[in-house]
Parts: sequence; structure tokens; C-alpha cells
Amino acid sequence: MRRIGVCLAVLALWACDDQAGGGSAVVDQGRARGSRDVGVRDATRDDDAAADFGLPGADAAPPSPDMAVAMGCTDEACGEGRVCVGGERCVEGTRCGEGGDCPVGRRCVGEICLADPRAAGGLAAEPDVLAFTFAQVGDEAARAVVLQNVGDAVLEVVELEFLGSATFAISEAPPLPIRLVPAQQREVIVRYRADDLQPDQGVLRVHTGTGGSVDVRLLSDAKETGQAAPCLRVQPAALAFGAVARGSDRVLPFEMVSCGTVPVTVQGIQRGVTFFGPLSANFDLVAPPAFPLRLDPGARQAIDVRYTPQRAGLEGGFWEVASDDRQSPLQRVDVNAIATPPPLEDVALHIRVSWDTDLTDVDTHVLGPGGQAWTCAGDCYFSNPNPDWGQQGRFEDDPFLDLDDVDGFGPENVNIAAPANGTYRVIAQYWDSHGGNDPNVTVEILSFNNVVARYGPVRLRASDDEWDVVDIDWPGLVLRPLGNQVVNRPRGPLCGGF
Repeated sequence: MRRIGVCLAVLALWACDDQAGGGSAVVDQGRARGSRDVGVRDATRDDDAAADFGLPGADAAPPSPDMAVAMGCTDEACGEGRVCVGGERCVEGTRCGEGGDCPVGRRCVGEICLADPRAAGGLAAEPDVLAFTFAQVGDEAARAVVLQNVGDAVLEVVELEFLGSATFAISEAPPLPIRLVPAQQREVIVRYRADDLQPDQGVLRVHTGTGGSVDVRLLSDAKETGQAAPCLRVQPAALAFGAVARGSDRVLPFEMVSCGTVPVTVQGIQRGVTFFGPLSANFDLVAPPAFPLRLDPGARQAIDVRYTPQRAGLEGGFWEVASDDRQSPLQRVDVNAIATPPPLEDVALHIRVSWDTDLTDVDTHVLGPGGQAWTCAGDCYFSNPNPDWGQQGRFEDDPFLDLDDVDGFGPENVNIAAPANGTYRVIAQYWDSHGGNDPNVTVEILSFNNVVARYGPVRLRASDDEWDVVDIDWPGLVLRPLGNQVVNRPRGPLCGGF
């Protein structure tokens, strides 16, 4: 569970979280920066930059211009628009009013009004610490950082900068700039290669086009085998399941090795929790051993992880292995997979919605038999992408929104492999413009990869415009078009899906 309080909001304060994977880092939009080249920059030899960030071995310095370390500080000593946290750090903000009241654009956390990145666009990085918990010389491991736009405006990532040890680098650097509309995510893979037996530290600093940045700490643990204390090595550090189609699964193993000269005890294996929630239940352990588990020196224990996809898309997170290894009591096994829908040749009903403008968000709603729009039981849409229709627990008769496109063009796809009997309605809804032009929307109905009907294009001109496209009677695939009329309707409550 993530800690709630000042630490959650003041994510740039290292003192808030000294353990790996403790939370997420959120961009500080308030810092003014000069122009810079767009690209991946390696600043590992820049001693001044390292000192500015306060890396070990560098001269003591404030982590950023917005934050000053002032032992024994007070609100008055911190100056106007700044408050003292924990008696030792000055941060930008004010004290909360009665009932937690704060000025517009700020939120009350730990009795302090702090800048809210969601108020004017902001970048979150999860996790805010990448820990490579075991490595011998020459070993190489990779871990993922997820970047998400948690604000209300489109933002761009223009630079990925490294500070500290040169043992950290980007694996397959993405083309820059990376454009993110609100709620959109992108994954960046950081690679670590151990070059000696000493721990390494560094920072991945992610810059946005508005001059803000977010930092991700990079840590490694290097140690020799054969030590007298309990030692556990978990390998590999990551499991990549690749593409797995819904209706099938894939199993990959990792191994726990007792690497000391005395036994080590594994207390358990639990799902990791990130900014986006716990590891998906689509990942599970196959017949895990009973815990606590004692491993004698040199003993090995294999653990099988199974991935069973549901909705299509990128999924990932980590398992956390807890042991009495004092140097690394918590070790991570990252997991990632790409869930794919079944082949269209196997899908009885496929709805495809596309449009002709960039930076626009059009949403697909498919109502089940007797269903109503914006309800969790009857409407398949972005906030309810996989309701259980038809026979309970049987996925073949359930709808899957297999792509929610939020930044233009589409297509969005809803698949039902074997629909239950009844009438289904297709609706296209104009959620929002993120700077693009009003879209012309086209809807296609496919059955076993054959296009049986195409409707539109129909122009949507304002947010909350809705086009009721077609009713579909099943079985028989009887199509009853509803015309091209567009109605502006207030949107309903969300179901909480993503």
C-alpha cells in the first residue's frame, strides 16, 4: 500500500521513500529551464549536474531550485510562498485552511497546499525508484518505467537524461518527443550492466516541453556469493511474456537461489503495488510452495508465473519476493506482456470505430441486450471495457474493448467472440478534443473477419455529441441502422475501469 501524507505529494523529496518501488514521481511544472536539444543525453560525467541532484559522493546541494535543505527551518525562515516540512526542508506551498481548503491549482496533502500536477497538466513516472536488486559483474538486467500524463492538457516528453553512474542506460530509446494526451501511458526500458562489485546509483530525469521534469532514482545491489549471512538471488529480474492471445495462456519461470553459506528463509511472494494499482490478477503463480520456505546453501526453488490475458493491450508490474537476506530483503521480478484479441476469423461480432482527426478522443459504446448507456452492467466502453454478459464467467460471450484510442484516428475495437442472444446497440460518443479538429466518424461491423456493414462518416461537432449508429439482433446478425442523427447528451457516471 502506498503511504499517504506529505511523502505522496512531495515526491521529489528522497527522504520520503528510501526503499525501492515506494511510489511514483510527478513532474514539477514550476521550474523554468532554458532551451536544450531534444534527445537522450548522458550526463554521467557532469559533476556539476550530479552535485545539483545531491548524488552520493557529490558536494551537498539542494536537490532542486524549488527545495532547500534547512536544518531547523520554520515557515518564516523559508520565505513567502514556502513552508517547512518536518522541521528540516522548505518546499513551495502554503498551509491548508479549515477543512483542507487550498487555492485553485493546489491540493491539501499533509496539511500543506501543494501544486497539483493534475490542475494544469503533469507527468507521473512509476515507479519513482528502479532497484536492480542483484547483479554479478557482467550481468545485465532491464526494468520498465511507465510515464503517464496525469494532467488535463497534452504534454510532450522531449528529453531523457541520465545522471550518476554510466552503468544505467535506455534500452531501445523511443523516438522523441513522446506526446501524451491526458491519461495516456508510455513505457521506457532502463538497462543496467554491472561493471564491478560495488553498488551503483543514478537518476533518470525526464524533461517535458513545458520546462518541467520528473526524476526516477536508479539503484543496484552488487554482492559476492558465498557470504556468511543469508543470501537470496532471484533470477531473472524480469519475465517478458510477449504477445499472448485471449483464450490462451503462457507460463514462464523464475528461480530463487540460496547464494550464501547459511540457509535463507523466503517469507513469501506478493503482488507489487504501483501508482496504477496492484499487479493484475491476469498474472498468477502456478502451485507456489508453502511459505515460509527455507533454502539451504546452494538450494534452488523454481516458481512458475502464468499469464492469462483478458482485455488486449500492454500489461505489466512486478512480483515482490520477501526474505531474511539483510542486504536485499525485498527483491522484484518484473513482468510484462502484450495481450492480443483472438484472430478476427474466430470473432463472431467485431465493431470498429475510426475517425479522421488527430488529437481527438472518440469513444465506442456497445450496449448489451437490455443494457443502458453509462451503466456498469449494460455498457461496454472505456470505463467498463469487459463487463460479464451472457453466461457468468464465460469470456466468449463477453465484450472486450480491445483498444481505447484517446489521441486521434482510432480505430477502437470491441470484440465478442460468441454473442449471447439479444439486441446490441452501437454508439459513438465525442469525449473531448485535445486540440484537434471535430471528427468525422466511421463505424464498421465485421463477422469472422468479413465486413458486413459500414456507416458514416458522420460529423461530431462538440464534446458529448452522440451518434446512435445501429442495433444488431443476434443470432442472425440482423442490422437495423438508426440513421445519422447526432444528439448532445450529458455523460453519465464512470464505472472505474481504465
